[in-house]
Amino acid sequence: MSITPEFTDFATVYDAGENQVIYTRLAADLDTPVSIMMKLAGARKNSFMLESVTGGEIRGRYSIIGIKPDLIWKTEGNHVSINRMARFDDEAFITIDKKPLEAFRDLLAESHINLPHDLPQAAAGVFGYLGYDTIRHVEYLPNVNPDPIGLPDALFVRPSVVAVLDGAKGEVILVAPVWYDAAISARAAYAQAAERVMDAVRDYPPRFLGRGGKGQRLYRRR
Repeated sequence: MSITPEFTDFATVYDAGENQVIYTRLAADLDTPVSIMMKLAGARKNSFMLESVTGGEIRGRYSIIGIKPDLIWKTEGNHVSINRMARFDDEAFITIDKKPLEAFRDLLAESHINLPHDLPQAAAGVFGYLGYDTIRHVEYLPNVNPDPIGLPDALFVRPSVVAVLDGAKGEVILVAPVWYDAAISARAAYAQAAERVMDAVRDYPPRFLGRGGKGQRLYRRR
């Protein structure tokens, strides 16, 4: 198993102040999106799974699984809040003194990332929803309907690990986004991201084969 890119290439991009990803590929011949989700996330809060189904298809090529967000952003009416400590405290929200759509544009700009050409565009970034009531920030609508669910009007998470199941190639790509931080060196940023990838590898063991109760773990190198 190897991690892409190598550190020297990573450092060049990082020192230029750009966001990027590191990743590895594993065989996934016998896995399904649900089995990968259970291995990596289980019932962990703020995890998700998305399918790339289009039109009338039953199954798409890619399944995207996001876990362990480092950031959660949400709006409730005109109130905007963000949690930058989400990996350690999912309630550590602070208020942003901006209008919701302006704050959302800032989030997108901060989280922009140029992905390698061989990764799907959903392999990193922010994931979530803009609810129906978001339209109220663009045009006036009467607010007369009850809200029995009490969900935020909009909510986005930024996973620190993304697993991409490629159904066409029979592989899973484990991706760790790296968001540039001037206070963190390239070496430290690379080590932290590599650790997240390796944690995911340990949670996602390759196939086990064995006879007579003696199992053998088989790793497929790519």
